[in-house]
Formats: sequence, C-alpha cells, structure tokens
Amino acid sequence: MADVKIIAAVDLHHRESDACVVEEAIMLAQSHDAEVELVFVIPDQQNTYVQAYIPEEMRDQVEVDARKDLAAYAGQFDWKSVPHTTEVLRGVVYEKLISHADDLSARFIVIGANRPTVKDLFIGPNAARVSRFASCCVLVVRPE
Repeated sequence: MADVKIIAAVDLHHRESDACVVEEAIMLAQSHDAEVELVFVIPDQQNTYVQAYIPEEMRDQVEVDARKDLAAYAGQFDWKSVPHTTEVLRGVVYEKLISHADDLSARFIVIGANRPTVKDLFIGPNAARVSRFASCCVLVVRPE
C-alpha cells in the first residue's frame, strides 16, 4: 500500500462534472506513487427543522445507497493500477474533508469547483474553504 494518500472529493449529484476530479487524482497518484481515496460527504442536516421528522432508518439507508453509488462510480474509471478505496462521510462537507485528510495524513485533496456565483462571495463554496483551511496541498479542478 502506498504511503502517500490523495483524497478525491466528489459529489454524487455532479458525477459528470466531477469525473475530471477523479482523472486528475489518478494522474497525481501516478506521479507520486500514491493511493487515492474517493470520498463523498453526505451534507449534514442536523440543524434543520425537517431533520427531526426523517426516520433514522431512512438516514441510514441514504448512507448505504451512497456507498453503493460511490463504488459503482469508482468502477467507471481506468485506475491505471493506482490503488484506490472509497469512503462516505456525513457532516459539513468542507469540515469533514479537512478532518478526514488530517486523519489519513493525506498529502493532497483534489476537489472540483464550478464557476463562482454571486452567492459564493457571501457563503464561500466548499472548494474555497477546503483550500483555505486544509493542512495539506489542495488541487482545485474545474470541469472541462
């Protein structure tokens, strides 16, 4: 197993545009003799009013389905002999990615970014927050 870890952060709702994230992570892994972990974070809804009405079984099923979907998504790529795993996390997206990278001692996080909108000036997209606060290198990839 490779000592160098790369997190490829993808959003299963944007599979097509995030394909470039996976492709970049594979190329980066090849050049660094690294392992890639494909990560999807289920956004945290803990502080929403509606969350109290969603049965726990349904929340659990979302995670089971996300794991299956992420594994299927990973199977669509030519990994070129790069070792890879998948991981589904739950929480505030940028916080989970940063803490997971720290837990793994990851060297890189590869994350996608769409063109910013006016609301991003006030809220800040996940890619901006990850690149600002991560302790490892961050590669922000735009869809082709």
